[in-house]
Amino acid sequence: MSIFLAFAFAVLFSFVGVLPPGIVNMTVANYSVKKTLYKAKKFINGAILVVCIQSVLAFYFATFLESHPQVMQNLKFVGSLVFILLTLFFLGKGIQNAIHTKEAIKKKSAKSKLKPFLHGIFISGLNIFPIPYYAFVSLYLSAFIEDFFTNLVGLAFVLGTTLGTFIVFMGYAFLFRKIKHKVAFFIKNINFIIAIITGLIAVFTIYNLNK
Repeated sequence: MSIFLAFAFAVLFSFVGVLPPGIVNMTVANYSVKKTLYKAKKFINGAILVVCIQSVLAFYFATFLESHPQVMQNLKFVGSLVFILLTLFFLGKGIQNAIHTKEAIKKKSAKSKLKPFLHGIFISGLNIFPIPYYAFVSLYLSAFIEDFFTNLVGLAFVLGTTLGTFIVFMGYAFLFRKIKHKVAFFIKNINFIIAIITGLIAVFTIYNLNK
């Protein structure tokens, strides 16, 4: 059960963390819309390789933090606080994107001489957000999932984060190619959706603080 829960929650949290428009997502969209779906998939493969490595590093970083009891104190409270901040952050981004709704997709990305696969590795490597994010998620889940910091559960967690990220990237590649005329609407509203999700998680966490 612990392995299944770790995998399922890893997919969920990676999906939530990667879904908002960012440098990697929008590069995937750019490859798909302005080039070919094949090149977009090559780019995604390179990006996913980096995400997998980052997830491994994050999990072992969390394992190190877990061995220090002072870090684990009031974990549920810290988790609820972080998700409240994330909710406010995504609300802010949603309001900002509502004002500048078409800027992200209209900006032309610089032409790269790298192959799509290597370009994916390079761009994804510039994004260090997954390491602290997945480290926190690991610590957060360890408070609810029994024997979380074991090799098998850790493997399930890494596979889950990788799969969740892959699903989002492929979604960007296919959807942006098929609904080019609705891209502005997507960019404008996605952060509000994420804010709702993180807000619900925060409420759930606060509800369980005294349990």
